[in-house]
Amino acid sequence: MSRKSSSVPTIADVARECGVGSMTVSRVVNGGRYVSPATAKRVRAAIARLGYEPNEAARILKGQASRTIGLILPDLGDPFFSACAHAVQLLAARHGYRTLLSVCEGNVETELEELAVMKARKVAGILVIPSNKESIEPLATLRARGVPVVMLDRTLPGLDAGEVMVDNAGGAQKAVNHLVQHGHRKILCIGYNSRFNSIGQRIAGYESAMTAAGLVPQVLAVEDDSSVGPQLLQCLRSSKPPTAIFSLNNVTTTQVLHLLQRENIQIPGDVALIGFDDFELASLLAVPLTAVNQPAGELGRSGTRMLLDWIRTGTQEMRSVDDRVVLPVELVIRRSCGCDAPPRIRSSRQDN
Repeated sequence: MSRKSSSVPTIADVARECGVGSMTVSRVVNGGRYVSPATAKRVRAAIARLGYEPNEAARILKGQASRTIGLILPDLGDPFFSACAHAVQLLAARHGYRTLLSVCEGNVETELEELAVMKARKVAGILVIPSNKESIEPLATLRARGVPVVMLDRTLPGLDAGEVMVDNAGGAQKAVNHLVQHGHRKILCIGYNSRFNSIGQRIAGYESAMTAAGLVPQVLAVEDDSSVGPQLLQCLRSSKPPTAIFSLNNVTTTQVLHLLQRENIQIPGDVALIGFDDFELASLLAVPLTAVNQPAGELGRSGTRMLLDWIRTGTQEMRSVDDRVVLPVELVIRRSCGCDAPPRIRSSRQDN
């Protein structure tokens, strides 16, 4: 007897459609083993034809593992974070997981509320780019319940969680060394959010390169991005202004570019510029921007792979999963540093 077209397709309907048992369909849906690639492909095709959707609520009520992971971001307006989120969603979906995406806009209360929602939804694991140290306690509570947590881009001290970051210090050193090679001796480092260890590592890399070159570091760490322009203008109008600027992230770089354009300060003639974070339109600027390119997509993919591996182990601790990955970055040389040729200099850091 054929299924009525108006009814909701079931797992039994999928099994009949492709000539396998319901248990085989269940294994494919849940990412289990012991199903050949050809059979799994046939099952997925039947699922697509019938429009079958696993009932997540029923799965949780039966005590089965959730097929949803949580992703908490501080901001989707930043191209780096949005590229990271896109990569997470694509890879999670490929493995049969939905992604519950939350954006906290850097607000403490919002981030805590989103964590509470994910706890109530019984997500299988959480990927988070932390915005606040106040999140340590709720994340630690989730870890105590056996929920895997992987931090991306930034980390929180003392939290039993996976970590995926980029070689922040190495990228900063590459940028500063390149400016030193151009003959610059007064190189200003400017940015905000220095409370995050990713920014702190970039500052440390800058200071290390300056010290190694026998130069005096000058770090301008402001409270928020709106303070970048006014503070930078004071430095540029001082008796000994910098001849080069190293910007700590792409939001800072945007503010620097606005200020320099408004004040009719020429790049690189009056001041050279290198930013940490590349972005899509950097090569199309009037003076193409030299930038440290960090692999946002790979950051998301590496974090998702780590989280899914941890979920599959079914253990309280990541005994069989690497819990820390550091990705290499690349210095993309354009013209804002004073170069004409476009070589690319990769950091030597490899995945751990």
